[in-house]
Amino acid sequence: MTKSSAAGNVVVCLSGAWRGEPTDPQRSFHGAVLDSTLEALPVGAPVEVTYRDSGRRVTGPGEHGTYTLRAGDHSWTLSRFTQHASQAGQSRDDRTPESEWEAELVRGVS
Repeated sequence: MTKSSAAGNVVVCLSGAWRGEPTDPQRSFHGAVLDSTLEALPVGAPVEVTYRDSGRRVTGPGEHGTYTLRAGDHSWTLSRFTQHASQAGQSRDDRTPESEWEAELVRGVS
């Protein structure tokens, strides 16, 4: 079931992995939707997530950059894009194929 955040934003679950090194500005996440109730973001749809930094020195955490989720002709700005927590004591690699991620879509922004 698609969840909602405390801010009222929709949270969807994705499966996939990042391609590229963390310092590569062209790095992107590729995967598929695992859980969503949004008509424009159906289960199984291929998705891509990119991150673009602000390109300047910043002071606040909300000014660092933007994650964008794309599926087909649609795109959404994300307020959060996080990998599901691993079990205690385990390490994780965000390039591991088929790991689960949560994407929180900013309400009213697409």
